[in-house]
Amino acid sequence: MEIIAEKLKFKRKELKLTQQELAEGICEQSQVSKIERKIFIPGADLLFKLSQRLGVTVDYFFNENFSETSSLIDFKRISQRLLEDRNYVDLEYFYHLEIEKNSYLTEYDKAYLVWIHSLILFYRNNNQDKAIAQLEAAITKLNNQSELFLLSLNTLSNFYSLLGKDEKYEQNYRRLLHIYENTDFDNQKNLFVYIKVQYNYAHYLHSVKNRNMEAIEIALETIEYCKKHRTVYQLAPLLTILGNAGQHIMDKNEIKNYYIEARELCKIFDNKLMYIKINDYINELDKIEP
Repeated sequence: MEIIAEKLKFKRKELKLTQQELAEGICEQSQVSKIERKIFIPGADLLFKLSQRLGVTVDYFFNENFSETSSLIDFKRISQRLLEDRNYVDLEYFYHLEIEKNSYLTEYDKAYLVWIHSLILFYRNNNQDKAIAQLEAAITKLNNQSELFLLSLNTLSNFYSLLGKDEKYEQNYRRLLHIYENTDFDNQKNLFVYIKVQYNYAHYLHSVKNRNMEAIEIALETIEYCKKHRTVYQLAPLLTILGNAGQHIMDKNEIKNYYIEARELCKIFDNKLMYIKINDYINELDKIEP
């Protein structure tokens, strides 16, 4: 019932139809209103006629994975790039522009904006408590198999680790791994989030807990996973983890090779900030006596 209401309302708003315009010649306007308010379940004949008016198939109303247009397509593309660069200043600017549009949003798009706002609160506004509370509340309303749920849970884990909430971080990490046991990795987005989760855990082990051997093991395992699925996503950060965590374990040349490989990937994918950071690592490494 809920998915029918959401999809009907979304498509009607997208086509800029009033309830009366959608209902005209099909049913009473009050019936459309009741469907959207989730207090009336339309029969097959009525749903078919409404689907024809909206230009969709009946499957649109029942399939949770059925592609539907998002009002945030441009914003999602921009925000992804800004997040990769950790540019929370511009992210906040574009976030407020999107909010001011005041266009109709699906529940999923609203949740996406909550996720973005939590990142802004935490990293830009230094309001960590509100960011965590907001994201914890949002997660309870999301399907735990959805990409956004996994992204949000991973972000929440990062918040916990940065604030020293180790127990909550470890709990969330185990929860993510459990979910991923039954996740379809043919979906590239799911694969990318999983790789990000493992990278974050390796980084956590190295930077926060000083468990370098474990960090190296996770990084190597995830690199093999990237190779298996033929993706270079997050390879540069994973290779950098190997270099950083291996400072007192590996040979200097081996460490440098990891850095050089990571730097080349940054060059290919135009990741300027990480390219500069890796260059600094290499320069510092060169100062060390063999």
